[in-house]
Amino acid sequence: MDTRSRGLSTSDIRILRTLLGRYAARYHLAGPEKDDLIEQMFQALASNPDIFFEIPVEKAAAETMHRIFSGR
Repeated sequence: MDTRSRGLSTSDIRILRTLLGRYAARYHLAGPEKDDLIEQMFQALASNPDIFFEIPVEKAAAETMHRIFSGR
């Protein structure tokens, strides 16, 4: 998924990847596995942007990542 086409700058993407990387660290993943989980997060959050109006961003990210990781 090309997140830049959705209006995120390169800087925004770097910041978001850093934040999601911190969330992914709790699952003790590294390298391609960690990158794959982060990419799946981008896709899941982009496909359900309304989630940000329902709960805080940090909670949405943490819950979505847990759901993705648990479903592996």
